[in-house]
Amino acid sequence: MITQTTPDRDAAVAAWRHAESIVYPSVMVSAELYQQYVQVVRAISDELRDVHTEADLVRTWHEQRGLGAEIVSKLSPSMAMMMNVDAVRDAAFCNRHREVTREHGKEIARERLLDARRTGAQWVVLFEDVTPFGSHRLEMHVRSGRAIHASAKTEPVGPASYELEVVQLDPSNGAWLLDKPPLMAASRFDRHDEWEARVAQAREHFGKD
Repeated sequence: MITQTTPDRDAAVAAWRHAESIVYPSVMVSAELYQQYVQVVRAISDELRDVHTEADLVRTWHEQRGLGAEIVSKLSPSMAMMMNVDAVRDAAFCNRHREVTREHGKEIARERLLDARRTGAQWVVLFEDVTPFGSHRLEMHVRSGRAIHASAKTEPVGPASYELEVVQLDPSNGAWLLDKPPLMAASRFDRHDEWEARVAQAREHFGKD
């Protein structure tokens, strides 16, 4: 499974994530529209169940531009006229991409770690999941295995919350060493800027050999 970062791949993932930011916040406008969006996303994701690699998913996205309109026409939801068929298609690709990433999580992490060693990178992102309602990111210091686990949770209504901890991974393969206590216990923040500043501080401190 090829996971190297390429402009084509990055553009596709960015488009998919942007689509989620259009589709899922519709719950604040109409619960019925949101439910029908979710139904269409699931149906398109089912159509993509035989696509098992990131590269194939990007290729399929380029080749099947009309998939969203086709599934909306097939299901005929009552609020179809209000649906953004391109956005619901891309949100489904984002959903399948997340599934593929989880299916191949260990393989992806291993390939990213090998690539980081080849290029001499100091840090490598082993896992990242971004949705309109939050994110998770695991970034490892290549030489030591120290890893920053940063997460954010945002709600349609109510304040966002952010969390940060530093854990020890196996530097040889990026596996989480569950028997090792956190190098820095989890801390929670209410402000995004404070969270980002603490992540930067942790990267500087734990990135020292």
